Amino acid sequence: MKKLYETLADYVMQKGMIEESDREMYEYAFQITAEAGLFVLFCFLMALHMHMLVEGLLFFIIFVPLRSYAGGLHMDTFKACFLLSCLAFSGVLLLARYIEIPGCFSFLVLLSLEFTIYWLYPVENKNREVDREENAWFKRKLRSFLLLDFFLALACLAFYKERYLLLMGATFLLIAISMIIAKAK
Repeated sequence: MKKLYETLADYVMQKGMIEESDREMYEYAFQITAEAGLFVLFCFLMALHMHMLVEGLLFFIIFVPLRSYAGGLHMDTFKACFLLSCLAFSGVLLLARYIEIPGCFSFLVLLSLEFTIYWLYPVENKNREVDREENAWFKRKLRSFLLLDFFLALACLAFYKERYLLLMGATFLLIAISMIIAKAK
């Protein structure tokens, strides 16, 4: 795979789109993009196979913004990250498929997990130091997404979409656990 990223970097350098000094950064960007794309493709295929495409999309709609702004556990290798992420994704989908919990209970759990995630913030990462200003901006964005998710959960409750509420709660639980593990590390 490394050869592919090097070839892509060579190509954009030959086209005059980047300088030699930026090469390493572009190789890394190609690597991250390919790894993320592979994960999303695999999860999409898994959700399709399970006939849970809507649930899979809902997972990503909830997970990606919250994980981006709340932080959490980061694995040391792509293989470990890929495996753990796929297990987490499939686990959330399986919970939503096979567990039935009353919507009111799921909503209360989700609400308590929203407060937990907000309270656990920030989760620092040695690979990306955040200054005070960035931290305040991330916290505002996190608060905005938590509020949006609250209203989405209210809509699910109002329209008796217990399965979606459970999926949202399981996704929030996953994020909270990831934040706790990262803080303990």
